[in-house]
Amino acid sequence: MGRARRWWVATALASVVGLAAAPMSARAGTPVASELKPPPLSQLSAADVVVPAIARPANPPYRMNFGKAEVYLPTFFQPQEGAYDLIVHFHGMSSVQEGNIERARLNAAIVSVNLGFGSGPYEDAYRDPGAFARLVAITAHFIEKSGKADGAHLGRVALSSWSAGYGAVAAILRQPANGNRIDALLMAEGPHSDYADKEHTLVDEAPLTKYLRIAHSARVGDKLFVMTHSAIHTDDYPSTTETIGELLKMAGVEKVANDAVGPRGMQETYESDSGDFHVKGYEGGGVKDHVDHIRAMGDTMYPYLKRRWAR
Repeated sequence: MGRARRWWVATALASVVGLAAAPMSARAGTPVASELKPPPLSQLSAADVVVPAIARPANPPYRMNFGKAEVYLPTFFQPQEGAYDLIVHFHGMSSVQEGNIERARLNAAIVSVNLGFGSGPYEDAYRDPGAFARLVAITAHFIEKSGKADGAHLGRVALSSWSAGYGAVAAILRQPANGNRIDALLMAEGPHSDYADKEHTLVDEAPLTKYLRIAHSARVGDKLFVMTHSAIHTDDYPSTTETIGELLKMAGVEKVANDAVGPRGMQETYESDSGDFHVKGYEGGGVKDHVDHIRAMGDTMYPYLKRRWAR
């Protein structure tokens, strides 16, 4: 990133979010896979995403923390037929997802995991093939001990990420058992791939095959897969626009131009829909545009999940 580019990012973060972005420290001795590199604007910590306080309801929600994770049960949480559903989300202040789930009235528990800057810490934490299963099991244990589950057990699981959190998703989906376990995949501002040529014109398909498997399942209704992305440019590896565009080609799903104005004034450019596979692309190359994608998940993604889990 050039000096002017670094100055612009720092200034934008200070003016839009109110906090300056901290630099990403190198991880000595750790191979860096470019499919796990976030865009420069992804160098936002959980604390950088600020949302207005939510008025305290008469029936308060349930919160508890363990490690770097925070569990949230919304005010209307109610297991159905002896089971409850769970969203496992990576990256972004937990209060943002609390607001999203309350606004969408999605009857599910959510655990938000925040590991700091960049996708590297997320990928490292879930490199272990059993790490995701342990996270789900520990979360379920605390939910079932909360007094809010009424003896219910864990049902469906949705895997979710924003920005740098896709590093965890990439690591988790390398294990076929994890792909089989999840019922839904929600990705805002991710994933990324590599370039397959020196001219930076061809997107490498190999890192995308794990997502393609989920897309195929979603197209026939076996899973839900939803993605949204901005138009943020990246220099040394494919942007989300390029990466997701290549994934759509691999899946055989066309882009349909659309100029609708979405939540938070987000200007849509196209949408792709096939079965339960949904993608929306938006304009915007700034920090606010990047942050809008997590703050809008309650409008852009959760309605799909709510309809699916109400079946």
